[in-house]
Amino acid sequence: MMKAYRWRLSLPMITGIVCVLAFVALLYNETISSLSSTSFLSFRSTTCPRRHTQAGEIKRKDNREKEEEEKEERLEYDADICDITEGKWVYNNRSIKPLYSDTSCAYLDRQVSCGKNGRPDSGYLYWHWQPDECSLPRFDPKRALRKLRGKRLMFVGDSLQRGQWQSFVCLVDSIIPVGQKSMKRGRLLSVFTAKEYNATIEFYWAPFLVESNSDEKIIGDPKQRILKVDTVAKHAKHWLNVDYLAFNTYVWWMSGLKIKSL
Repeated sequence: MMKAYRWRLSLPMITGIVCVLAFVALLYNETISSLSSTSFLSFRSTTCPRRHTQAGEIKRKDNREKEEEEKEERLEYDADICDITEGKWVYNNRSIKPLYSDTSCAYLDRQVSCGKNGRPDSGYLYWHWQPDECSLPRFDPKRALRKLRGKRLMFVGDSLQRGQWQSFVCLVDSIIPVGQKSMKRGRLLSVFTAKEYNATIEFYWAPFLVESNSDEKIIGDPKQRILKVDTVAKHAKHWLNVDYLAFNTYVWWMSGLKIKSL
């Protein structure tokens, strides 16, 4: 009768078998990972046709960031180093909201009110001047009034200067409560008062700045106008003790090659 043969595994044999099994398992896992990675990449390449669109979005984003960097590189406004005469007009109807319009401000004369004269669009309100080398700060009505507290600001000149005066009044008007402001219009002198700030914003009519016979009652015929080119005393008495003066005169002098003067 034959005896059944029994295998007896020694320790070295057991160790060798374990190592072989571990090696086979490692190869299996790497093969599966490689196949999965290849399938995933293949899936992405066949199901993501928007690659060019994404590249375009990235390019636009880079351009926006570049524009922001260029804007930040501009100097903050400094009157001593910023040349505001070199620049360009920029249109912006997204981030800039006009501080007033000819329908929201009651102090504009009809001759400078585009809406009242039939202009249908309002696009002209969104243009602003951008110097090349610095950024002009946006007009701040509260800051302007704080600077004017207890002071007088006067615009002196012709109808162009009167328009500048009206514009400045409109810029600060919206933040002043109804009971804290007043307007007094006169033939030569007009005064807007911000009572809370004890400040006045004034306009004085002097189209030539110097004295003339066309100051109070305008003479339509330029040949009949007579100027006293060496005197401003008649007008100057109205701007004595004024803190800030803004002068302007131009077109009234463009009436011909000759001017009658005393």
